[in-house]
Amino acid sequence: MENNDNSKFSSQQEDSGLGLRDILGLCISHWWWFLLSLVVFMAAVTYYVMTRAPVYTSSAQVLIKEDRKGSSVSSDITSQFSNLGLSVSRANVYNEIITFLSPDLMTQVAKNLNLDVDYKVKGRRYKYTLYGSSLPVKVAFLDIAASNGSGLMLNMQDSATAILYDFSVKGVKIACEPIVAHYGDTIQTPLGPLVVTRSPYSDATSYKQIIVTRSSYQAAARSCHGRLSADLLGKNSKTSMSSTVIELGFTDVNTQRAEDVLRMVINVYNENWIKDKNQIITSTNEFIANRLEIIEQELGSVDKTITDYRSTHRLTDASAVAHMDMQLSAEVGMQLLQLNNQLSIARFLQSDVRNAARGSLLPANVGLDDASTAGQINQYNTTMLQRNRLAENSSEENLLVVDLDQQLAALRTSILTSLDNYIRSVNIQIQSSQKAQQSRDARVSDIPIQAGQLLSDERQQKVKEALYLFLLQKREENELSQAFTAYNTRVVTAPHASSSPISPQKKKMYLIALILALAIPFGWLYFRESTNTTVRGRKDLSKLSAPFIGEIPAMLKQRKLFHRLLISDKTEDCKIVVKAHSRNMINEAFRVARTNLEFIRGKNTGLKVIMTTSFNVGAGKTFISSNLATVLAIKGSKVIIVDLDLRKRSLSSLAGQPKEGITSYLNGFTANWKELVVHGLADSPVDVLPVGKMPPNPAELLGEARLGKLIQELRECYDYVMLDCPPIEIVTDSDLIAPYADITLFVIRAGLMERGMLPEIEHHYTEKRYNGMALLLNGTESSGHYGYKYGYKYGYKYGYSYGKYGSYGAYGSKDDKS
Repeated sequence: MENNDNSKFSSQQEDSGLGLRDILGLCISHWWWFLLSLVVFMAAVTYYVMTRAPVYTSSAQVLIKEDRKGSSVSSDITSQFSNLGLSVSRANVYNEIITFLSPDLMTQVAKNLNLDVDYKVKGRRYKYTLYGSSLPVKVAFLDIAASNGSGLMLNMQDSATAILYDFSVKGVKIACEPIVAHYGDTIQTPLGPLVVTRSPYSDATSYKQIIVTRSSYQAAARSCHGRLSADLLGKNSKTSMSSTVIELGFTDVNTQRAEDVLRMVINVYNENWIKDKNQIITSTNEFIANRLEIIEQELGSVDKTITDYRSTHRLTDASAVAHMDMQLSAEVGMQLLQLNNQLSIARFLQSDVRNAARGSLLPANVGLDDASTAGQINQYNTTMLQRNRLAENSSEENLLVVDLDQQLAALRTSILTSLDNYIRSVNIQIQSSQKAQQSRDARVSDIPIQAGQLLSDERQQKVKEALYLFLLQKREENELSQAFTAYNTRVVTAPHASSSPISPQKKKMYLIALILALAIPFGWLYFRESTNTTVRGRKDLSKLSAPFIGEIPAMLKQRKLFHRLLISDKTEDCKIVVKAHSRNMINEAFRVARTNLEFIRGKNTGLKVIMTTSFNVGAGKTFISSNLATVLAIKGSKVIIVDLDLRKRSLSSLAGQPKEGITSYLNGFTANWKELVVHGLADSPVDVLPVGKMPPNPAELLGEARLGKLIQELRECYDYVMLDCPPIEIVTDSDLIAPYADITLFVIRAGLMERGMLPEIEHHYTEKRYNGMALLLNGTESSGHYGYKYGYKYGYKYGYSYGKYGSYGAYGSKDDKS
């Protein structure tokens, strides 16, 4: 049950986190961090902005002549020849974007504009780039390979000469005397031969000192390529699929150079387009000419073969004769089919007449071509119908019925005779047609086998004629394509530079600097406090059941910000900061603790012995004991402090570390303890019973019965007896002293004690291991959230207390009085 309670308490302690109010208080209490960070970042951004040349952007819009399927639109002059089958070059807008950004194209641009040579002059804040109308002179390096990565300084003397000096190659200066260069003359220099010429915008008084540097064309192209952009205009809009306009952009410190680069990019692209197109046309013409020559020879050979073949075999139009015979054979085949159909019908009708039942009708209109037989069948059926009506109205023995039966038998015999004659006639026709068909087939088979060879030769002749005509047409188409050199692009918007620089972006950079200046201290504070596992303030002790008598803040005035780095632990360990008439923060804190202590004591004046202890070394027990005793004495109580920390003797230092003390009494060397008391502790009216000599056996001395006798006698002489004891669980001294104490004041140092140890304090309290256990929080830092009119602030503050002050939390000024 005990373990479960402790685990529950531990989880509650771990759940306590940073709230919004805590974070704000944390930031306000460390406002100088934010101020310093803001000053540093703003200064850095200001320096960066002031020392960087402004960068401008130039843009242009180019239309790629392309339809939705990727083919060039027919808006140019080549569309006039579409009826002739003229081949129009096709383009894809995304491929053209890649072409605009190709390094080879940019290398050609760098060569055309001489971007390998850069001219700068020093300004107050940064170097200015000279180009175009602002460039008074030009330097042409004749030895391209030797001058890569070279530089020099140029001073314009007058309208005819200039001085060259400070020659360098790849940053390494070359020792050389200044060289006088006449404009237009070739001059030998350590960088190889070069020529200095005046530009049309030359002004001898414009720039006296010009920095000239030269790089390779490839390096200049790489630099320009990184600043060139090409993208499809409106690609994120709904109409992007139908747009073929490319937006080109180029950034540079010189607006005129940026515009010239874009113009040259478009010109070089168009030149390469025409060059590629003409190369394709030229290669196609060569291919067509070669094929025409070969096909012309093959066609002449086939024509001669056909002529010789017909002459040798005396063939006219064998195919026409064969076609006619096959057509006649087909007609005979149709006649045979019809005759066989008539024969089948006649035989079917003959069988039906023979097997016809009495009183039944014969089939009529079955498709028989014999008109006489068909008439006899109709007459038979008419007579049969008449006979059946008479038989129904009279009887079978009626004379008229008998007469009609005789007529029907005669008609049946006549019909059978006619059918026999018709079948013989059809058989004769079938035999005649079969003979005619055999005759036609024989004539077709009699055509020479060479006619098939002739047909094959003629087929080859037609194929070669068609191919020959096709190649002639394509040759004319390519000639027309080469004659009309229409560009694949059209400039929609000419290159133009922006009026304001795009870099450095002052507003954006200052905004980022502001965010970083606030975020970095905030992040560090939040990280530091969120990873802090020690007791941070009173809020962490809110789950403990033991009474809480107060907290002692660790306050330093801003003018003493670095005082913590200078003071010594030994000199400040036990300083008395409580004064009789002082109303500063530290004094008010001890007065609150005194009030709460008296409240715990109540009307029971017998609770005199107060024991101070802690879990950690350096929690400030001696500081709390001495100042709490002082604040009790100020109210008129008679107070004595007994230094029972025999191992450290911190309290004894306030009394000057006398050689005789409580150890002498406990050892039996001194019979009267009153002789060992030091009256008046520093500026405090508190008596002190020091340790004296440090004993080799502290635990054994504290276990003597003389300690109990001593404390009993002190009870009779003093209103309050403060026992300054060592930490618990480190040594056994406190456990030996605890039975004599009426109140155990457990000191917890903020920023020192781990929050994981709080369940142990709760356990000690619930088990009543120490008499009248109460808690006092030492070393908290006020964040200024709440405060009394005297200035004592009780803000909850996450943070470490500063161990540089010694074992106590804070101290006040001697002159700080209300």
